[in-house]
Amino acid sequence: MARQQIDFNDPITLQVLWNRLIFIADQADRALGRTAFSPVVRENHDYVTVLMDAKGRALAQCTWAIPVFITSLPMAAQHYFLPAFPPETLEPGDVLLTNDPLIGTGHLPDMVMITPIFHKGKLIGYSGSIAHMPDIGGRPYSPESTDIFEEGVRLPILKLYKAGKPTQEVFDIIGASVRLPREVLGDIESMVSANDVMARELVRFLEEYGLDDVEDLGTAIHSRSEAHMRQAISRWPAGEYSSEVTLDGYNSEVTLKCNVKVESGAIHVDYAGTSAQVLHAINVRKHYRYAHTVYALKCLLDPETPNNEGCMLPITDEAPMGSILNPRNTAAGNLRNLIGHVIPSLIFRALQGVVPDKVQGDSGGAPIWGVNCQGQNELGEQYGAAQNLHGGQGGRSTADGIDTLSFPSNCRITPAEMYELAVPALIECKELIPDSGGPGQFRGGLGQRLVFRNISSGQMNIYLASEHVKNPCFGVVGGKDGRAGHVLKNGEPVFAKGHIPLEPGARLTVELPGGGGWGDPANRSRELITEDIRLGLVTSECAKADYGYAAK
Repeated sequence: MARQQIDFNDPITLQVLWNRLIFIADQADRALGRTAFSPVVRENHDYVTVLMDAKGRALAQCTWAIPVFITSLPMAAQHYFLPAFPPETLEPGDVLLTNDPLIGTGHLPDMVMITPIFHKGKLIGYSGSIAHMPDIGGRPYSPESTDIFEEGVRLPILKLYKAGKPTQEVFDIIGASVRLPREVLGDIESMVSANDVMARELVRFLEEYGLDDVEDLGTAIHSRSEAHMRQAISRWPAGEYSSEVTLDGYNSEVTLKCNVKVESGAIHVDYAGTSAQVLHAINVRKHYRYAHTVYALKCLLDPETPNNEGCMLPITDEAPMGSILNPRNTAAGNLRNLIGHVIPSLIFRALQGVVPDKVQGDSGGAPIWGVNCQGQNELGEQYGAAQNLHGGQGGRSTADGIDTLSFPSNCRITPAEMYELAVPALIECKELIPDSGGPGQFRGGLGQRLVFRNISSGQMNIYLASEHVKNPCFGVVGGKDGRAGHVLKNGEPVFAKGHIPLEPGARLTVELPGGGGWGDPANRSRELITEDIRLGLVTSECAKADYGYAAK
C-alpha cells in the first residue's frame, strides 16, 4: 500500500493501524514471558513491553501491562536515554540498559531497556521493556535499607549490546553482583529478545503499508488520545478536591495528602502536606508517583482508550522536595510500592464527591504484599523467590470488590506449586478470609490467608513487605473499612515488615486486608446479604449487624 493512500484521519484506517501496533507490543510480551528464567517475571508477569516513536513517546503497550511501567518507560526514554545517547551515537544492534531508580521506576530491581529501531538507514523508533529482576544484590529485597547504596548494584545508562555484540564486562559485573545470576542474566536476555521482536515487527509493518516512519501515525494517535482525555476532564466541574490517608509506614505512620485541581481540560495533583521522606526503603520517586497519578485519573476519565503518550499530556503533578513522594537522590526506595500503590486510592477518595459512580474503596492489594524467601540449601547453593500476594479490591458502585485482586500493580501471582519448586517452603493453607471485606452497599473484596512452612533443614529468611496492618483499607461514599492485615510466626504476632527468620519447621501466616466498601451498608440488598451468608463470606453477627440484617 502506497504512503499517499493512507488517510490517518479515517477512523477505521487509524483503528486498524493502531491495533497492529498494540499487537506488535503483545508479540514482544509473549516472547519475554515465555523465555524468562525467574518466577517473578515468568509467572508474575512483572514486566512490560512498549513501542515508542523516534522522540521516545509511547505509541502502544502490551495489553497486559504494569501501570507504573507504561508511564515510566517513555519518561525515562525522553528525559534520560535520548539525551545520553542521541540518534547519531546509535547503530543497528545497540541495546541500552539501566536500573537507576532516578531514571526508571524508582527502585533498583527494575531493569529498563530500550533498543533503537532503524528502517532504510534512519532511526524511526524505539522498542522498550522493563522487568523486575529476582535479585539485584545488596540487602535482600525488603524495606529495611536506609539508603540507595545498600539496595544493590546500580547501573548508569550504558550499551549492553554494541552493534549486535554483547558488552561482556557489563554481563560479568551483573553476574558477580547478584545472588541468582542464572535467573537475572536469563531475564535480561529475554528482554533483549522481546525488544528485537518489536523492532523486527515494526519494520515489517512499515514495509507492508509503504511507510518510511511512524511520525504521522503517531501524531494521529497522540492528538486523538489527548483530545479525548481533555474532553473527559472538561465534563467534570472545575474546582479543587482534597483528601488524605494514614498508612502504617515502617516504624512510624505516614500521611499522604493530595489536592486535585480540575480546570480547562487539565488536571494538576499537588501532594503538599504529605509526610517527609523516611529512613527506610518506602520512599517514592517522581516517575513512580506520576505514573500512579496518571493511572488513577485515566481509570476515572477514559479507561477504554489504549494507553499512549497523548493520554498523559493533560495530567501533571508535584510533591515537595524531601517528602516521601519526592525524596532526595540517595534515599532508599526498593519497597516504594508500599506507599506508591496507595496513590490511586488517595485520588479516588478526593474525587468521591465528583464522580461517586466511578471511584472504588481502598484496596487490600494497594499495596501488593511481597514474601521474598532467601536462603541456602544443603549444598551451599543460594535459593530465592518472591511471591506477590493481593488483598481484596475496594467495593464499586455497581458490584462488590473482587476478592484478592492485584490493584493497582496488575501483577499475577506465582502458582503455589511453582513457588514450592523454587524454594523449600510448603504452602499449607491458601484461603479467603470471611468477613474481611468492608461493609457497604457493595462490600469490599475479601482478603486471603496463607501459611508458609519451612521444610528445609536450615534457617530460611523471609523478607516481608506489607501494609494496612495498623490502618485498614477505607471505604468511600459511606462505605466502611475492611479488615486489617495480620502477620504471625508460629501463631504469634510479629513485626510485619522486613526480615523474619524461619527455623526448620516454623510457620509464617500472612493475612491480607479486605477492601473498603462502597456506599451505605444500609442500602445493600437483602438478596446480596443472604447470598453472602449462604456462601460463608459474611459469618459473624457483628458483620451481619453492619447491614442491619436482623431488621431485614
